Amino acid sequence: MTEIRRARLLDIESIRAFYKQCGYGGDLSEEALTLMAQLEGQIIGAVRLCPNIDFFTLRGMQVLAPFQRQGIGTRLLQACIDQLAGQVCYCIPWQHLKSFYQQLGFREVSPNEVPNLLSERFNNYISRNMNVILMHRLPTA
Repeated sequence: MTEIRRARLLDIESIRAFYKQCGYGGDLSEEALTLMAQLEGQIIGAVRLCPNIDFFTLRGMQVLAPFQRQGIGTRLLQACIDQLAGQVCYCIPWQHLKSFYQQLGFREVSPNEVPNLLSERFNNYISRNMNVILMHRLPTA
């Protein structure tokens, strides 16, 4: 059974190795909340919630290819939402993942609707021909 849990300090090097295996170059920070999916002790998925002053940024959502389309990413995303405690959350996913994020309340937004930090990151990705979109999830009542 796949376990979804909050990463601990002793998991950091394993998560770095996991991200490298996925080809993801993002770094881990101490202030980010990292969630991971494990199967029989092996990391098969991870995601980070990076705090900002009045919002979070969801980054580094990765699931190993053999485990994709089995609900693991959805469970990781739901675990993120459970941690948000009524906070706004932004993400910059690949265009083809739009419906994946929409299933849990994320909506596409334009660059002029997001904090400068995110619009700059988005524009940087677009300038590198990355097919990404901007999305956010507002707190629910």
